[in-house]
Amino acid sequence: MKNVNQLKAGSLLSYVNLFISCITPFFYTPIMLGILGQEEYGLYSLSNSVIGYLNLLNFGMGTAVIRYITRARTAGDTDGVRRFLGLFFAIYSGLAVLVLAGGAVLIQLSGTVFGKGLSAAEIEKLRILLIIMSIHTAISFPLGVYSSVAVAYERYVYNKLICIAETLLAPVINLVILYAGYGTVGITAAGLPICILNALLYGFYCAKRLHIYPVFNNMPVYILKELVGFCTFVFLSSIVDMLYWATDKVLIGAILGTAAVAVYNIGGTFTSILQNMAHAISSVFSTRINMMVAKDAPRKEISELLTRVGRLQYLIVSLILSGYITFGQVFLHLWVGDSYRDAYWIALMTMLPLSVPLIQNVAFAAILADNKHRFRSIVYAIIAVLNVVSTYLVLPHYGIIGAAACTAIAFVLGQGIIMNIYYYRVTKLDIPAFWRNIGKMSIVPGVMILVGIMLVKYVLPMTSLWWFLAWVVVYTAIFAVLSWLFSMNRYEKDLILGLFRKVLPRKEKE
Repeated sequence: MKNVNQLKAGSLLSYVNLFISCITPFFYTPIMLGILGQEEYGLYSLSNSVIGYLNLLNFGMGTAVIRYITRARTAGDTDGVRRFLGLFFAIYSGLAVLVLAGGAVLIQLSGTVFGKGLSAAEIEKLRILLIIMSIHTAISFPLGVYSSVAVAYERYVYNKLICIAETLLAPVINLVILYAGYGTVGITAAGLPICILNALLYGFYCAKRLHIYPVFNNMPVYILKELVGFCTFVFLSSIVDMLYWATDKVLIGAILGTAAVAVYNIGGTFTSILQNMAHAISSVFSTRINMMVAKDAPRKEISELLTRVGRLQYLIVSLILSGYITFGQVFLHLWVGDSYRDAYWIALMTMLPLSVPLIQNVAFAAILADNKHRFRSIVYAIIAVLNVVSTYLVLPHYGIIGAAACTAIAFVLGQGIIMNIYYYRVTKLDIPAFWRNIGKMSIVPGVMILVGIMLVKYVLPMTSLWWFLAWVVVYTAIFAVLSWLFSMNRYEKDLILGLFRKVLPRKEKE
């Protein structure tokens, strides 16, 4: 019962954190753009994309930490958990050294790679940013192991509370630094103490509340061979993610410059919101799926979980997507100005095909827990490479819109068509039932889009952000009512009613 409450509370807190993280950019980003300007904002976005390659050096072991600690915990082997933690802590400490070496290589190559798209001053500042970010990434590797322990023990409340605190604290500190005149170098350096504080909070919780701490005697080195096999294809998936999400911006920066990166990054902001909203539910089910697979649960149960969680995710995804299609262009005009109008199409072309894997996170978690992710990794890698090559070819002719189109086609082929066939044929998940459910739920957002676009174009006044927010609230309310009446099943309605019963005060019996 305690774990069930943690699961429900974790999901609720995930959405509290996501609400904050979604609202914050609407206030924070225009201020940041006003202080930094389009070029420096693009340079900051570019540096984050470049440093993302160093995160590849964790070789996908974040998932492995949860997987092996969950297994030891399920077996009741507390000493085993501590030795696993010691092993992973030692491995990550070694990888931190690789991060520093990799950072030195990236800094050295930055002038060669970005010599065409960036000025000499921009390249010099990029190098400074990369130095700070390399140190940050290296520190986060060994210290970040503790957060995986909290997830493996299903301590979602503590985990999400720390995430909420970080979400609130980071933009406040950044704005203070920006107004003080320290620019991108200042806000990048501010990430270091926040990272260390985060790790200390998790380490204290694991030691004092869970009684879990690293033990370096008799570490389970016998798993290293299995670990390499498991992480190889998770690592390949991480490379694919980098090819999709970071390499586009790197190529844009190298060929078109920082201003184009800024526009592309604004479009990516909406895609990130969609991703985070969908992951909020599925992330708290990752440990549960690992336990179901470890106990050899029937495929029917996992298929039912896929449909149940997918439906919940689709309620959120379809609201965001339909709302963005309806109001996105108006919002961008009011929010950051017409110089970012191409960001609408960039976001739309990535959000639409991305919605498919986002509502199927449970399927991916199932094949990951079952160690059947090899095929997915290979398919994604091939299509991601084709995406990079095609992006490089189209950028000089079609610009950032062409880059987004290449990414969209890659999503449709790999994450949409091929993987759904694999989930159905190989992992034996009931994909037809899943899509029947999603198809029935698509009627409401489809009608909302058609009616909403006509009203925005010809009827509704959108002269200020306040008018925009008012109509978004109305749109959301209508969407919620129609979804309740025509889309949601009894489980989903009971789930929402249960949340309201917990939030609303109960009347005392006389």
